[in-house]
Amino acid sequence: MSQYDDVYESRFIRNLKRYGSLRKNIKRCVDKVLDDPYHNTEFFGDASGKLNLVGCRSCRIDRNFRIIFVICEECRKIPKCEYCFCEDLEDRTVVFLTVGPHDKAYSIK
Repeated sequence: MSQYDDVYESRFIRNLKRYGSLRKNIKRCVDKVLDDPYHNTEFFGDASGKLNLVGCRSCRIDRNFRIIFVICEECRKIPKCEYCFCEDLEDRTVVFLTVGPHDKAYSIK
């Protein structure tokens, strides 16, 4: 039983269909994130570089594939988070933004 609720953006669902061959691996990674989203995930806390993923986290599926998500309780504490969908959601909710190859997943804008 997961500790967190899950919400999926349309981009995540669309990409999940696109990368159907990795569906089992993606599901396994999503389940791990829902159990403990802070464990073995990378937090983007600053806006350095070209990407502005402040407040987001990533989870590695394999060598090249990533899941990008936000945790509502964490996102509320970050004033620069551009991906905050958490106003109407509980603190213990994870919003999955996208899944895909490293370069495409990190360019979610």
